[in-house]
Amino acid sequence: MSTTSYTPDDKHTWCPATAGDSRSPCPALNALANHGYIPHDGRDLTAAQLSQAIQKVYGIERVFASILAYGGVARCGAGGKLNLHDLAAHNLVEHDGSLVHADAGEGQKYAPTNVDPALLRQLLDTSSTDYLSLKDLTQAQVSRQAASPPLHALQSIVSKGELDLIMEVFGIHPSETLVPNAEETVHDELVVPKSFLEQWLGEERLPDGWNGPSHQTGLKEIITGVRSISKAESAERPKVL
Repeated sequence: MSTTSYTPDDKHTWCPATAGDSRSPCPALNALANHGYIPHDGRDLTAAQLSQAIQKVYGIERVFASILAYGGVARCGAGGKLNLHDLAAHNLVEHDGSLVHADAGEGQKYAPTNVDPALLRQLLDTSSTDYLSLKDLTQAQVSRQAASPPLHALQSIVSKGELDLIMEVFGIHPSETLVPNAEETVHDELVVPKSFLEQWLGEERLPDGWNGPSHQTGLKEIITGVRSISKAESAERPKVL
């Protein structure tokens, strides 16, 4: 059961980006624009608009949402506003080793914003089931980053936070899952249906059948998640390198 104010409705149907719309390497923000929770053109956005939208849709706690929104605008925007594509500026907020976006080419100021279908397929193929666990996501990230330029310490933390947010926002308990054989998963471990990821990452739309996150996510949850992922990555890295 969702604890946020998000509910699917006819006022926020999915409408993909068209020519002239600004989009970022962040599927979370692109989906908000594609559904009209922020202006569809993705231009001249304020931190307040971004903060309110990620609170409403993704259940991000107010203080954490403000840190993300105001930090992003301050880091990548100008004059207190932001075009979504500003977030593609290489190595400001964006970083190499994204799960579904190709790395920026040598000397390129901006990273790609279009999803790489091969990388998305690689992510989904991490598991032979119809869902991904946190262990699966961690394994996918370790494999992806092993093929990319190394991240510095802050980027590494950010990438782990991004991974945890996928589970915090879209994770469901096996008893609630829409996929078969989920009862074989550890009972208290959240899983993310691949169908959710195919739509959210691949199409930048809010997934069919998703009714909002089951809980709010704040700094406490993210810190705990990053620590768990760090431990899991330490166990995975020797298998990959």
